[in-house]
Amino acid sequence: MSRFITMCFGLMLTLSAFAQDMSIQGFNDRFKIVKNDQNKVTVIKLKKAVTKFTIMPFIEQIKDDLIKEQHTFTALGSAEKEAEINELMRDLGYEMDSKEAWSFEASALKNALMNIPNINIDEAFVGVNQTDFWNEFQTKLQEAMLFIDPTVLANLEDPRFFYKKNVTYKVVEWALREAQKRFSNIPVLNIATFVIVRVHDMMLEQRHFHHNMLLHYFETIPETELGMTKEEVDRSVSSIYEYRIDAMNFIESNKAARDWLNYGMNNFYMTVRSGNSRIREWQGPLTNVRFQNMKKLNFNFVEVTEDGARKIYHLHKNAHQFSSKPALAFDYSNPKRVKRNRALLNLGGVAIGFIKLPGWLKGSVETFIKSFYVEQVRLEGALIGYFESTGDSVMIEKIYSQRANYYIVR
Repeated sequence: MSRFITMCFGLMLTLSAFAQDMSIQGFNDRFKIVKNDQNKVTVIKLKKAVTKFTIMPFIEQIKDDLIKEQHTFTALGSAEKEAEINELMRDLGYEMDSKEAWSFEASALKNALMNIPNINIDEAFVGVNQTDFWNEFQTKLQEAMLFIDPTVLANLEDPRFFYKKNVTYKVVEWALREAQKRFSNIPVLNIATFVIVRVHDMMLEQRHFHHNMLLHYFETIPETELGMTKEEVDRSVSSIYEYRIDAMNFIESNKAARDWLNYGMNNFYMTVRSGNSRIREWQGPLTNVRFQNMKKLNFNFVEVTEDGARKIYHLHKNAHQFSSKPALAFDYSNPKRVKRNRALLNLGGVAIGFIKLPGWLKGSVETFIKSFYVEQVRLEGALIGYFESTGDSVMIEKIYSQRANYYIVR
């Protein structure tokens, strides 16, 4: 018996060493550590990043997606298509006869999706196709993004390095003002506005996505295996959290600068404790979820069995802004579920511009739609890190396929 136990223990050590080797390989394939003459880490860079981008292919993709969705209405018929959209709404936690406070936003989303067959897509996109405007916006945004090197993920020596990111918001503000001057047709202006905001979000998402991947590696691999010291990892995490400081939050920026060595890890461990606390709540008698066999994957994700189905949920993001239930990251029993829902939500973000709504209500609906996937996609960089660590190339592909971002490089 003792020999069997010894063999099992040896196998466990072998598997653990293999998993760590996979993690280190994933880290080294993705990230570049830059050291100074004193052999100290000063910067962590992304080996593959979008530094130049074009907007017109994204606009064409939106147009193609709308056309494909119109074809599904024809192929399925209106009743069957409405049933599909109702299923999406239920999946998002909304019942058609709901009297909840957020029912207006949900109803507007459904109306926008049901209105897609009525959109004159060719006419609308002829109006959007102002190449001079898009080239000018593209150039300005590209220059602004290069002002903070897109490949830099962490600057260990400058506690205000990312505070300069406000320059990209100024470009967006300029573009939104210009769009109002150049696009007189309201639906066309709405498409242009959607593109301006979404492209900016996606460009910022590249860094957020890989920041969360970095946090996964920092959490799960000893710093010496990464070729770093504990202090260098701590400063790297501070740089990650400095990037998240709002451009107008001077108080928080000063706080980060004053306690640069501890600022990031203090925030990170607060996140870890919050995730652990949520798992304990789900395990308790007063929980509002039906989770079993919970397995924490890293600081942001937990694998569970729910109603007999294996799923992965977010620990820190809810399904949407009005929900207390966690956001679904992946459903093994329905692998295309998250991807399809996000595709419809993206279409809803465009289609909302083709139904009549007061401006302030339209903004509320757009915020509601984005609350389903924008922050969730950014955090799923940590899930890619987890699957890189386990060598699961199939799941890596599936998680990438549902990210709804054309500017994140594999």
